[in-house]
Amino acid sequence: MNTLRSFPNRTPQNCYALPVDKQTVRYLIRVGFYYGNYDGLSNPPSFDIHIDGQKWSTVKTSTLGEGPMYHEALYETQGLGSISLCVVQVKDGGVPFISSIEAVPLLAPFNPLYSKMETNNTFDLVSRINFGGDEIRFTGLLSENYNRIWTRGTTPPNCNEVSTLPDILSPENDPPISVLRTAIESIDLTHPITLPVSLSQTTPQSAYFVLYFTETTSLPKPGDTRIIQININGQMKSTVTLEFTKCKVITLYPVIVEGTTINVTLASASSSTLPPIISAMEVFTRVDHEKSSSPPPASPASHGTRGTSFVRTFILFLVFGCFFHC
Repeated sequence: MNTLRSFPNRTPQNCYALPVDKQTVRYLIRVGFYYGNYDGLSNPPSFDIHIDGQKWSTVKTSTLGEGPMYHEALYETQGLGSISLCVVQVKDGGVPFISSIEAVPLLAPFNPLYSKMETNNTFDLVSRINFGGDEIRFTGLLSENYNRIWTRGTTPPNCNEVSTLPDILSPENDPPISVLRTAIESIDLTHPITLPVSLSQTTPQSAYFVLYFTETTSLPKPGDTRIIQININGQMKSTVTLEFTKCKVITLYPVIVEGTTINVTLASASSSTLPPIISAMEVFTRVDHEKSSSPPPASPASHGTRGTSFVRTFILFLVFGCFFHC
């Protein structure tokens, strides 16, 4: 994050054309922004980002001490061979810039990833958390294969970090084995696990929850069961019964949420003899698009200005508008 490209040319929007598969494929799109006071004004700008002519999100960049920030979404291409990604000026928002772009096809070897997501919607990542373990990124064999970032989660005071047995038979969404090797477990049956989720939008929106459950490495006693009730903001959404050496994946969608904080609560069912446990969780919100009249053309990056403060993809590198194939 030592360089960026800014766009002081007063053009309403500046776009990159990302070459992608001509088939319909879901992509992970991640864009990074690090202001770093590159212009000496100590005034980090705000601006919008669009995908194929549709507003994705508003970027509110940070000051020097806060480090880089990222926006990530899952987006399905329409078989056109490219994705138009634009930074768009907003009134009194300052000069837009961009530090990095990553585009990764989510091509799983067995079942499609995030199969309940509609093909005509963008899903904005809220959080992707690895409970009980360290942050996980792409490292190759037996780890994260799609450049997803699994951040280390906070362990609630009523929970212990435990080792678990990963499922090697490719559970739903193909989570990395390293994520499935750890979990947090409540200290007893009477203490539920509460996981707060922070949202930037206060108005009602549709959310997509994925929860990953694995059992501990300790062999269960005869007759032991672990049955977990999943509640979101006090409403029961699902129940899951865990099995030894198997990863149980629960997808909840659509869930209408409202407000800046959502509480996911995991409680033991009355028939459970073991406390609740969880290995990982992902939360997305569906983007309700404000579509432009037509997708904008891609502008060459030479219209921007290079600053000192990368644009990287899994298949290609995009740096200031130049493509370098891996």
